[in-house]
Amino acid sequence: MIKLLVADDHQSLVDGFISIINEVDDITVVATAANGYEVMLKLKEVQVDIVLMDINMPGLNGVETCKKIHSNYSDVKVIALTMHKKQSFIKRMMQYGARGYLLKDDPSSEIIKAVREVMAGKIYYSQRVRDIALAFTEPSDQSGSLSQRELEILQHISLGLTNQQIADKLFLSPHTTESHRRNLLVKLDAKNTAELVRKGLEKGLI
Repeated sequence: MIKLLVADDHQSLVDGFISIINEVDDITVVATAANGYEVMLKLKEVQVDIVLMDINMPGLNGVETCKKIHSNYSDVKVIALTMHKKQSFIKRMMQYGARGYLLKDDPSSEIIKAVREVMAGKIYYSQRVRDIALAFTEPSDQSGSLSQRELEILQHISLGLTNQQIADKLFLSPHTTESHRRNLLVKLDAKNTAELVRKGLEKGLI
């Protein structure tokens, strides 16, 4: 059972998301919070797998809360649930350890899918966020030793695409895509996909 904490300062939205989660049998809401301070308190009291969290919250906002969770509760995964579509918000949340980014008016089926994907160790962006991020993503001058193809693949990895999806988009074989992914892990000294994306963001590569 996936244990979820839902954080939003609008109780009606919290209630709505709880009703969505109650429709599935492998996810349960174990706590709620109205701001970042409450999130941190609840994490001391309740075992939580994933925090589904708004960015705009009073007191301690979602960005700073995400940073604190990543520092103090490394096993707890964060998914942003917000109305903000700007790439700058996506990058900041990702830089601070978020594993997913959803919009509040995304379909309930996508919210449930995101929770399951993130719990499985993947990074998930809703389709509309993925498209927006890709549209605003440009190669950086800080590319270092990465080739243009590696930069392209890193950008697609940051959007949560699988090797097969990247291969289809770039007209490559999945084997070639996997080879590029392994090279990226080595070049950016990353242990996994989440760390790869985080380091790519920190270096301004995506």
